Amino acid sequence: MTSGRLIILIGTSSAGKSSTAKQLQLLLPEPYLLVGLDHFYDMFPQDWGGHRRGPGPGLWQETLTDPDGKPRIVTHYGEAGRRMFEGMRAAVLALLDAGNHVILDDMPVDESIVPAWRRALAGRAVYWVSVEAPLEVIEARELERHHGRHLGNARGHFGLGQDGEFDLRLDAAALSPEERAATIVRAASESGFFSAGSGSASSPAGASD
Repeated sequence: MTSGRLIILIGTSSAGKSSTAKQLQLLLPEPYLLVGLDHFYDMFPQDWGGHRRGPGPGLWQETLTDPDGKPRIVTHYGEAGRRMFEGMRAAVLALLDAGNHVILDDMPVDESIVPAWRRALAGRAVYWVSVEAPLEVIEARELERHHGRHLGNARGHFGLGQDGEFDLRLDAAALSPEERAATIVRAASESGFFSAGSGSASSPAGASD
């Protein structure tokens, strides 16, 4: 069976990845399944997923205060958290191997996450998108969030995993979600991503680090 294609959106919390991904699903000519980091976070019991039991084997968050007085959340994880990230990568690969096309919405919690994705996805048809905006814009959006708002989350993970090679760097401050999605579809089409064979990466950005 031919492997599916993957569009991967990398950026910090509140950068606009999720709203962009939903618009992408509306624009793309074929069904793309949406897989997000939050889907896997939500599988953890609350005590183990960043709340009362950290530090420990799961995931937990440490809230620090920067010199400007603003909070900065840093995510840590133990062995169960590490297994979750490995399982997330395996789940995405399984979806692709079954012929599904996928949009991946991921916020790297540390510098190991994107290199691990690049290794796992080597040889696949992948379009890498960095979703970027100035920190002050992202923090303003964070303040406006009603669902899943954790002040300092954006600051604590700002820029992680975004210093490598990407097929597209998206200005999420200047564009609406609809414009972001249209930009991705247009750029990916122009690169030949949708017409390239599904079994190989579309560009050097899809290669292993």
